[in-house]
Amino acid sequence: MKKKKVLIILTIILIIAIIIIAKITIDANKPKTSINDFSSVKELIEFDGHTYISMQNSTEEGYEKDIYISFSKPTINEDGETNKNLYEIVISHVAGMLKGQNFRMIDTEKNVVVKIKFDENKNVNFYTINDDSKYWEHIKSNHQIDNYTNEPLTSMTITSQVLANIINNNWIYNNINLGTKESAVDNYEIYFDEGYKVRKLGSEIYNIIFTKNYTSELLSGINTTTSVENVENILGKPTYEDDNNGIIGYKCEYFYIFFTGDEISIYHPDEYNEADSQRFGRLVTELNQTGDMNTFLNRLTNLYPNYASYYTNNNYVNIVYPLQGFEVTMGASSNNGITIYSNFQGNITDSITIDDLKQNKQMPANVYTRLDTNLVFSEEMQRKIMDDFNRNPYDGAYLIQTDDYTIRNQNNTYIFYSRDKTKVDSTLTINNFNNMVSYNQTTFVYGVTNDGIYVYNAESMTSSKIAEGQGNFNIDKIENNTIYYDNTSVNF
Repeated sequence: MKKKKVLIILTIILIIAIIIIAKITIDANKPKTSINDFSSVKELIEFDGHTYISMQNSTEEGYEKDIYISFSKPTINEDGETNKNLYEIVISHVAGMLKGQNFRMIDTEKNVVVKIKFDENKNVNFYTINDDSKYWEHIKSNHQIDNYTNEPLTSMTITSQVLANIINNNWIYNNINLGTKESAVDNYEIYFDEGYKVRKLGSEIYNIIFTKNYTSELLSGINTTTSVENVENILGKPTYEDDNNGIIGYKCEYFYIFFTGDEISIYHPDEYNEADSQRFGRLVTELNQTGDMNTFLNRLTNLYPNYASYYTNNNYVNIVYPLQGFEVTMGASSNNGITIYSNFQGNITDSITIDDLKQNKQMPANVYTRLDTNLVFSEEMQRKIMDDFNRNPYDGAYLIQTDDYTIRNQNNTYIFYSRDKTKVDSTLTINNFNNMVSYNQTTFVYGVTNDGIYVYNAESMTSSKIAEGQGNFNIDKIENNTIYYDNTSVNF
């Protein structure tokens, strides 16, 4: 009997031991999904991939703890990309464990001191790195400055009479006979038969795009269908390259020029005026003194009225000046102020020029840099991406699509994009639009409420009205040249 009791007790102990071991094993392998899953700062830091060294009472007034650590990566890589996200993950994790205790994280080898302070609600109030609250912006700017090189000017022989006339007439649109304008789409005036489309800023041509319809040479040995490989053989290594979109580009004394193998896009050269530059510098200085962004924007657009884009949405504003090499942003989550690009010239403030910045790394307030990017090139990349998308968007991003045309609408403007650029682009303004149906690859039928039914041929850009009156004019279908709508029909 005693032996039986002993055996039962041993069995119970064994079962308990197995349960305890299983729980320990499960807990050890259990995914850690919150700060509470960690038993110490050391465990937390090592989980994030860094090396924990020690933790002690802080030697600096206003902080409770000093954590010595070896971060797994430097703050910035050799390619100029920062590791901000990696640092902020471990900062937020440790802050979650030390909630309410101001602390420092010190990496003596990398010369990095992160200081974290909490507010009265024990939330992180702010953090600095090496006593700089804008450390990430500044270290990126410093890297750009250290690696900045002047963009070379490429020698070119202009053979196009159209391009020569534009340059000789100082890009003044009204001084140049460009031919017959067929249509206007997305701020571009289209001279389809002549083989180019033109965008103006103010009175000057900002961008002219030569298409396959332009069969003459633009530069010696180069026309619109010259491959980018052959362009590079003729002009040398590109100054600008975008492999994702197949763009290469160069800058010469007279213009910027970009090649894709089926178009040549040419931009007005950078604009610089010493007096305007000094006025711009004073505006930035006043902004830094007053913090009045609205007044700054009003005076800026008076000084430089010819911006490439001015986008507003609620409290967000973005103005882009490619030829001056800067943009202004207000109401964003970060980088509110002025961002200057590699083609910026002259004054940043009334006392700091771009040359001062490059030489002394003097970074004024409300100023950010992208000195590794030319803003004209950036605008060309965005233009190409948007143009490709408009012609061949993803499903659901268009009203109608045929083999020849994609139709997209913006409010009451309906844009007909030639999918392969062999036909003309055009727009229609349609109020009280009901719906639209394709008749064939280039002809479309649409109804207008309390007006009628129209037929539009996008290739010839001709329109005719085939029914009129009161009603919805909702088109149901087209069969055998008969349009069925509103329980009736009409032949055409």
